[in-house]
Amino acid sequence: MNKKACPICAKPIVGRSDKKFCSLACKNKFHHPAQNQQGNLVKTVNRFLLQNFQIMEGIFREEKKNKLMIPRMVLDQMGFHFNYCTGCYLNRQGKLYHYVYNYAWMAFSNQELMLLRQRKSP
Repeated sequence: MNKKACPICAKPIVGRSDKKFCSLACKNKFHHPAQNQQGNLVKTVNRFLLQNFQIMEGIFREEKKNKLMIPRMVLDQMGFHFNYCTGCYLNRQGKLYHYVYNYAWMAFSNQELMLLRQRKSP
């Protein structure tokens, strides 16, 4: 009978006939890199979304209005990531709104953005 070798460390596998790794440590080494890459991507995207949300929330914190015009450079300086949003909406006039949860922005011109806040439903 041929003994199978562990694909990670090449030690002989002892135990069940369908066993693929010699130990739990080798099994974890085999599966961990794939999970780690996906996990890092998700963590990065979530970090950028949270940062965008906190920036928008800070801008509207003391503001009574739900719509503001703001220079794009202000958001750039605050570290806003324009490529990360939770959704997009194209209205009838062809204006594209980018959402970060209950906040949105629309490029009004190259230098100016319109920021919107949706009030929470009671």
